[in-house]
Amino acid sequence: MTNFRLGFGPMSTEIVDAIGSYSTNNRIPLMIIASRNQVDANGGYVMTTTQLAEQVKGFDREYLWLCRDHCGPYFLDSEKTLSQKVAVEATKQTIAKDIEVGFDLIHIDTSRCEDGYHVAEDLIKFCLDLNPRIQFEFGTEENVGVAAGLEKYKHDVAFASQFPNMQFVVAQTGSLVMEDRQVGTFDVDIVKQLVGYANDAGIKLKEHNADYLTTEQIQLRKEAGVHALNIAPQLGVLQTKLLKEYSYDLKSVPAWNTFSSEVLNSNKWSKWHIDGDTRKKIDIAGHYLYQSVAYQELKRSLGMGWQKQLTEEVHDLIDMYVKNI
Repeated sequence: MTNFRLGFGPMSTEIVDAIGSYSTNNRIPLMIIASRNQVDANGGYVMTTTQLAEQVKGFDREYLWLCRDHCGPYFLDSEKTLSQKVAVEATKQTIAKDIEVGFDLIHIDTSRCEDGYHVAEDLIKFCLDLNPRIQFEFGTEENVGVAAGLEKYKHDVAFASQFPNMQFVVAQTGSLVMEDRQVGTFDVDIVKQLVGYANDAGIKLKEHNADYLTTEQIQLRKEAGVHALNIAPQLGVLQTKLLKEYSYDLKSVPAWNTFSSEVLNSNKWSKWHIDGDTRKKIDIAGHYLYQSVAYQELKRSLGMGWQKQLTEEVHDLIDMYVKNI
């Protein structure tokens, strides 16, 4: 099986095209990792599940996996008030559509449930009944601290290794993304222990929150034996910053101001925000509003040049991770 080591979030239709073109042109295996809020059966702030599957049809699927990220109850914002039973059924609707349109891997994350292993077993068996060849990832990215995560990772690996097609188990490595930077730490010695647990079970360790890493920080992951990384928010920030740059260069400031006001008013930045910098609020949350009328007007005012540069910048970012992991 092709060795998939890097997952990138589908933060926009433009970024999906950039990920797909890099993978196909370079014959480098990449994963598109879609959260339920981004992409789901009946909608998402980026697109629907069916739309994502259609968009990637033109790329070489041998080197491009469609993956469901954090697939579990309560990972869709609209589920917050549901009973666990109803939320599990809603998760199964997400899974059923994913498998119907040809997703390759489902990340089962039941960290927001009571009796998470029991619910996870139910969801994994549901997946296997629909497609016995579907691949799996298991675990959470809750930042409980690396040392505290040692025992939890042992249990997660023991649980996950019972099931067929288990590719990855997520581990706490200390990485953490806030605003437009990496604020976490990476403990090489402890992560080597975590990698050992995964290797002993014949599965791979995946690190989430691997955005904004330097060349040296990526190489540190390689040294520790980390098998795979997820990168997502960084791509959305990259696109929003580029939109702003082109808006000022091309005298499209009124269109930019309309869009950025909608971003601020959405409050979507609160998840990632630390201080009171308005500029950063827009940078880190712009991607949540890419389906808005204001965004479409902004795109029209900018022409196509910025999209070509976006593709180049995304390719450069992917290239840095590929060459160092």
